[in-house]
Amino acid sequence: MKHEQLRAVAEDSALNRRKTIEFNLLGNAQDSLRQAVQLLAFQDVGSRHAQLKHAIVNTAHCIELLLKERLRRVHPAFIWEKVENYARLDAKTVTVDAVITRLKRIGNVSITEADESVLKSIRTTRNAIEHYEWFTTEKEAKLIIGNALSFVFAFGKIELGIDLASDFQKDDTWRTLLDELTEFVRSHSARLQEVIRASGDEPVECQECGEVTVSWQSGSCELCGHWQDFQCPS
Repeated sequence: MKHEQLRAVAEDSALNRRKTIEFNLLGNAQDSLRQAVQLLAFQDVGSRHAQLKHAIVNTAHCIELLLKERLRRVHPAFIWEKVENYARLDAKTVTVDAVITRLKRIGNVSITEADESVLKSIRTTRNAIEHYEWFTTEKEAKLIIGNALSFVFAFGKIELGIDLASDFQKDDTWRTLLDELTEFVRSHSARLQEVIRASGDEPVECQECGEVTVSWQSGSCELCGHWQDFQCPS
């Protein structure tokens, strides 16, 4: 085969690889999270109620996949309902309840009762949206999604070693999300304060966003990322 023909075959092969659709568990979760955050941050498509509905569905999907990714890291077979069916795509994977149980009992992963309540709330809401009827107040919907997003970002950092917020902080998406969803700000600020105190530090108020989420040790706000103009006490 001539050189030109070999090059053409190689180019066709590379093109076909680029056309292949592929999402692993983590990539799939990140894609759903990206859809949810963009819906919440930017209100230029559809009604606000429809945005909240789709954001809840996407966030619930993201959470399920993040939990399964953490369980996969314990052992890939554990994400199947019956471990002997490992890697069979026609077999059932575990439910979220089963994932949580296996993570706690086998993976030594700590999930608080408060967070389990958050996970149950968004699953119940997602099921109502997808399988029956859904009616609630806008305030309640925002509270559900705010608490769930806080869990997502915390779980990603603590259990998966990935900063899921970083992609949104490259432009104004993160700042817009903080401005648009005060329920998320409240929930995540409270969680970040606990993390800062657990590290032996005492959180102080951010000069930019006003939340008490600044660590003296780092000098930056754990919520909005703003660097503070102060001197750390000795």
